Amino acid sequence: MIRNDTADKMRIGRIAMAMALALSATSYAVASHGNDPVLAENLNSVVNEAGTETKSAITQTAGETPVASKTGVELGRARKANGTSRSKLADDLEKLPNLNVRADDNSSEGHKPHGAKFMEVMPGVTKFSELGSNPMLKEPVAREKVDGFDVATYQTATLPDTTIQVVAANDVVEAIMINLAEPRSESDARKVFESELNDVRPIWSPDEMGNFREVFPEKGIAFVLEKGEKPGLPSNRVIQIVAETVKSEYFIMRAEQDLMINLTYARDDADHALLHDQNLPGADWILAQTHLAVGDYSNARKYVYKALKLNDSMPQFHLTYIDALIQTGEADSALRYMDAVRDSFVEHPLFAVEGVCLDSILRRESAKADYDGSIAQGQRALKLLQSLYEAKPQGDVYLAAKKLELRADLSIAIAVAQKHWKNASDQEKAFEWIDAASVVAKEIDAARPEDSQLPTAQIDVLATAIDVCLELPDSDKVDNYVQKLKVTTELYLRKTLDEVSAASVRWKAGRALVAASRIYEARNDFKQAVSCGTKGLEYLQIVTEYRPATERVPAALAQLQLGVILAKEGKVDEGLKYFDKANDLVGQVGDNLRARDSARLGAPLVSAASLYWKNGKKDEGVDMLESAVKLLEKGYDGGYTKDENLYVAYSNLSTMCKGLKRTDDANKYKKLAGQYAPQK
Repeated sequence: MIRNDTADKMRIGRIAMAMALALSATSYAVASHGNDPVLAENLNSVVNEAGTETKSAITQTAGETPVASKTGVELGRARKANGTSRSKLADDLEKLPNLNVRADDNSSEGHKPHGAKFMEVMPGVTKFSELGSNPMLKEPVAREKVDGFDVATYQTATLPDTTIQVVAANDVVEAIMINLAEPRSESDARKVFESELNDVRPIWSPDEMGNFREVFPEKGIAFVLEKGEKPGLPSNRVIQIVAETVKSEYFIMRAEQDLMINLTYARDDADHALLHDQNLPGADWILAQTHLAVGDYSNARKYVYKALKLNDSMPQFHLTYIDALIQTGEADSALRYMDAVRDSFVEHPLFAVEGVCLDSILRRESAKADYDGSIAQGQRALKLLQSLYEAKPQGDVYLAAKKLELRADLSIAIAVAQKHWKNASDQEKAFEWIDAASVVAKEIDAARPEDSQLPTAQIDVLATAIDVCLELPDSDKVDNYVQKLKVTTELYLRKTLDEVSAASVRWKAGRALVAASRIYEARNDFKQAVSCGTKGLEYLQIVTEYRPATERVPAALAQLQLGVILAKEGKVDEGLKYFDKANDLVGQVGDNLRARDSARLGAPLVSAASLYWKNGKKDEGVDMLESAVKLLEKGYDGGYTKDENLYVAYSNLSTMCKGLKRTDDANKYKKLAGQYAPQK
């Protein structure tokens, strides 16, 4: 739950509620440059405004409606000398006039104010001044002002100890409250609205009176629960039933809890909240999270940027934006952005650790990778987490810490594998970090809520393990990792109903299996290479079909990989079909192709062009190689292509053109190759 209780107490979800860790009120104004505040050349667009009080655009309004006025309490909770009748709640409520609390879907066009209707009164629509025209509400027991709200209290002859209160602001009814004569069980309350609440997932929210509300967001119905025996926890006894307007805040609160349980629920709740109000940074941030999970980085970046524009004081928004920058291949911009906003999250233990984890990732993802720095930052994150564990965190705080520990372990594993060590055996220590990550993944799976529908954290471990093996292709661990990933992925996909998490699993497994295909290709095990590449492409095509063109590059890489393997097997015509498909995807990206992706696409095209040339398809080979050097040049401009790669590509082009009697082109490419020739 993202709230704004005070300017110096910002909390996110149940994690921060459990920790109760106060944050400093630090605001950062992010200036807009086009559609995205990338800071590669605009670092000054992030202006430090530390000390300025900034109210969150996400507010909790539930507590603003009084639970009951003094009159309501005195009348509704009165005790008779001989005790109150203990009949069932449903029996009692049937004695109320016209009990018909229903969500009115007919009034939801354009998502105007709508919600539960009771006694022909609809919160958000009915005028308080017009209550007198309702035969059942002509004669209130009392009218009063409570904290700026108009409150009318009613009683019925059939239930003298139960009161009905209508609360309004600015002459519009905000809520209708049934104050029960005595607490009743939550299960009894549900039975009253069984048909309405059957498929609704409730959210529990504390109010300003110290009670908890069990809210059913879609229906505009809430049960106010009596305080429990333990401080800060409710009982299962209902003291009040509320009919109110449908509120976007509750969808956001539930969506944040859903991030721990079901990503489809989280996405849908965030979308629903935005139908009520387009200016909800919390909803945009949640959508950024779900898009990040499935590899749709363009939309993730769009949503988190919108969240930042609406409210730049939330540390998690900055961290998500940094993550999106890294994933889109802009690690250097991400590092500069982090340096500019670091103070916004360093005071909060979990946010601080997340920042260090991201720092570890972006250092190895940078065009000039700093593997030592990446390893050091990963180890620093683990030390910070160790200090946090000493406080014995519980519940969601523990789970969040474990997820960060997993991320740190995996980042270190890749950095160790990618670094060039003086002692070759040191590179293999990457597998020790994979083993450590596997242990943490088991702890994450065990700590998740019982109703969690998220995939096992082992999928992250196995996918990263295959990336490590890409640097160590001779390792005897490859087959085991690949087989486990295939089985684990298929088992999850067969049973899950969480379509967003399923897409996330396909995204991770698809990319990992394409990497496995490259490993088997290097081993000349073409059967396994084709098997992994085909399955990986299948997963990626399902995930990327409806996303922006810029996010289809992994599918194009998978097409290229299969084309190269088939060409190596001598199946040149089949390979050419895959290259044509890859070219179509790359063409869809056009000028939006990022430098890192250009370098990644160019490399396999160089190999493929040589294979085509050797197999007699000389013109196709030259065309392919000319396309490859254009991609490599763009990658070079971004710092992702090495001189030696361009030297080889242009030298091959010169040789090929010479063989085709294209003397001018041969000389041109020979001259270009000289610009990137190794220094003697």
